[in-house]
Amino acid sequence: MPALTFSKWSPGGNTTLFFPLDGRSAAEQARLARLALDPQHLGGEQAGFVDPRQRRLRMAGGEFCVNASRAFGALLAFGENAPGPRQAALEGLPAPARDADAAKEYHYEARVSGWPSPVRLSARGTHPHWRVEAALRLPACPMRSLADGMTLVRLPGITHVLLNAALHPFPEDCETAATLLRQRLGLDGEAAVGAVWWRERQGQLDMLPLVHVRDAQTTFLESACGSGALALALSLFRAGGRRDFSILQPGGSALDVRLFDEGGESMAAVDGPVSMVARGQVWLPDDAA
Repeated sequence: MPALTFSKWSPGGNTTLFFPLDGRSAAEQARLARLALDPQHLGGEQAGFVDPRQRRLRMAGGEFCVNASRAFGALLAFGENAPGPRQAALEGLPAPARDADAAKEYHYEARVSGWPSPVRLSARGTHPHWRVEAALRLPACPMRSLADGMTLVRLPGITHVLLNAALHPFPEDCETAATLLRQRLGLDGEAAVGAVWWRERQGQLDMLPLVHVRDAQTTFLESACGSGALALALSLFRAGGRRDFSILQPGGSALDVRLFDEGGESMAAVDGPVSMVARGQVWLPDDAA
């Protein structure tokens, strides 16, 4: 039962585990993630494998994840940002200088699984709380209407089915409903599929995402979903031309999505809070390592 180092993050509630990439195969990553995400071990909604020096993130199923990308930005900032006095005392480190600038910004370019171009990450704040924006160069993201109030949006690395909750209420058994939806639409071969129920009340958008990752064999009703928020923003932009959105997530915080042009290219940015939850070592069954 070897010890594995880990860190646990909450990008808007979408709890994410990071482990060192360390040359593990895709199959090993998927198996390790399934075990670690179990509540009897570390728990969480998703897992990724990181190489901070190379600024690389690979999700356990090879999927694309906006929130994990944002959490990776916080992890990179943590590597540069001196710990606070309490954490320094816990770890036996010298207390940081009083003038440590909590408003300092950190900027990175990272490669993340599922997305075809580098992702720009901007982190503001200090340990253990940041705000992190992920800016993405948008490739073609095909969409099609499946029915009134139901839209399929294909992003690189993940496909979302958007369901207007006014026309398609949230079902009692959401996991079974989402499984049947994937099968009916022929999406079982996709790296990851989300079913996103959304609505707008008194000018405030909110959403409820359920995400299935094929290779990791995980299905979670997530506390936040950055790619789902992006898919919803793209769909609403196509319908009405709006470019700026604040989308309330089930965990209680909002993700801010903006669509813009830069150098003749279409871009999107997703911004929101990220907090470190824990870091240390975990012991998993031998066949997971």
